[in-house]
Amino acid sequence: MINILIIGAGEAGQTVLKEILENRTLNRRFNVVGFIDDKKDSVEGYSVLSSIDNVSTVIKSYNIQEVIIAIPSAKRGVIERIISSLNDCDVTIKIVPGVMDIINGHFNINQIRDIEITDLLGREEIGFDEEELILQYRDQVVLVTGGGGSIGLEIIKQLLLLPTKKVIALGHGENSIYDLIGKFGTDPRFDYIIGDVKDYSKLIHEFNRFKPDRVFHAAAHKHVPLMEKFPDEAVKNNIIGTYNCAKASIASGVKRFNLVSTDKAVNPTSVMGTTKRIGEMIIHSLNSIQTGCKLSFTRFGNVLGSKGSVVPLFKKQINNGGPLTVTHPDITRYFMSIPEAARLVLKAGVLEDGDLFILEMGDPIKITDLAKKMISLSGYAPEDIDIKYTGLRAGEKLYEELLTKSEEIVETGYERLLVSKHRQKNLTEDEIYQLINNLKEICETYDNDLIKKELKIWVNEYQETVCQ
Repeated sequence: MINILIIGAGEAGQTVLKEILENRTLNRRFNVVGFIDDKKDSVEGYSVLSSIDNVSTVIKSYNIQEVIIAIPSAKRGVIERIISSLNDCDVTIKIVPGVMDIINGHFNINQIRDIEITDLLGREEIGFDEEELILQYRDQVVLVTGGGGSIGLEIIKQLLLLPTKKVIALGHGENSIYDLIGKFGTDPRFDYIIGDVKDYSKLIHEFNRFKPDRVFHAAAHKHVPLMEKFPDEAVKNNIIGTYNCAKASIASGVKRFNLVSTDKAVNPTSVMGTTKRIGEMIIHSLNSIQTGCKLSFTRFGNVLGSKGSVVPLFKKQINNGGPLTVTHPDITRYFMSIPEAARLVLKAGVLEDGDLFILEMGDPIKITDLAKKMISLSGYAPEDIDIKYTGLRAGEKLYEELLTKSEEIVETGYERLLVSKHRQKNLTEDEIYQLINNLKEICETYDNDLIKKELKIWVNEYQETVCQ
């Protein structure tokens, strides 16, 4: 049998104990030796063997092979303290899900998982506000572009937890759609479209066929260095594709349209950020030009574990023995978990007041610190795996911003979701038409300098960075 130690003698720890004792298969496999807790003395006849600071001694004394951290509301410092105390112990470390899953009754023993870097960067504590979202999304047909991407997939997953009538994923890649079918295909409300946001004819056909009430536009090219090399693709996908989706939404009677944007759109130094900024401008302007469809955009920073993010890269580099590559010792980024980002986007999609929503990202995190935490989390000492500084890449900033100088934000009714009250300068219909047509023509030249020059005309604050 595997000797287990449960850290945390509260409700979550007691739930873990109960599930093991009442499940015959688990009871035969696992032996709960006791608990670790800073406050309690015993739980259901099981001893609290020590405080967190002395956990390593307990592990050695009782031959513990697996530790389950059952403190779902723990802050970053508490989790770091626990992990630090286990660094020299040869044990498997598991953790329970976030506090909201337990509060909502969604927690069971199968959700206990390996510890991840997100657990060291602050636990997700933002609630689903399920009762209010149920009212807003009941019997709604919702279409999500970029459905195969990290954010799009999570939006779909959370929409299917609500009483939606139908949830449609639109994706360009057949493999990503195939994966979605495997995940959600048994739900009769799930449907899908293989299509490209650059193809307006296809969009209007599908929008008229499904008649969505709401559209979440998550499709985008996001990789900064790649878009520096192929700015024509960034323009076509992030600007023209966004315009096509918004235009198709208005034409087909969609009631709500929300663009998923990025902090890289603020004072952009990259083609990717500039194209996302122009996408924001188009959405803001179209929202003021017409009244049939409420258009808005939600801006946030990096998402931990998303495709192309630094976390999967670091994991791969650690598995290869290092080094971990960081572009600059001082580079910082805002981070949040994929579920929290998607959850807040869904909330932004129901608010009426304002069209620019900002997700409160907390404090920025040094990428070097993130690399060190991942090395430690993987069971290595700092000297075991090197960190190599490679220099800033084309279009890359040292730090990101969530607001321009002229944007002022106030709270919404949802925690960590803010709205800007600043009224930006609108483009007229003629200006939008001119913008789109100019960009279409210039993209066909495949002249990178010419494309960037045109982008600067529309976004004055766009300043290219020089690689270091």
